[in-house]
Amino acid sequence: MRIQRSTYEFLLISAILGSIVLCTAYLGYGAGVLAILFWIIFLFIRLKRKAVKKQASESDSESQS
Repeated sequence: MRIQRSTYEFLLISAILGSIVLCTAYLGYGAGVLAILFWIIFLFIRLKRKAVKKQASESDSESQS
């Protein structure tokens, strides 16, 4: 069974916001800021990997033509 893209995005956003709120509530503002920085770095790395895969698949399709 596959999760639809909109459901996956909702769950990802909920996990991000929930972890930031929990870190801030239990560990203080410094931990909340660190959680925000962690998620920003995680999302940038994820977007970069998707871009590299997309470029690789485009170059493969061009070389086959």
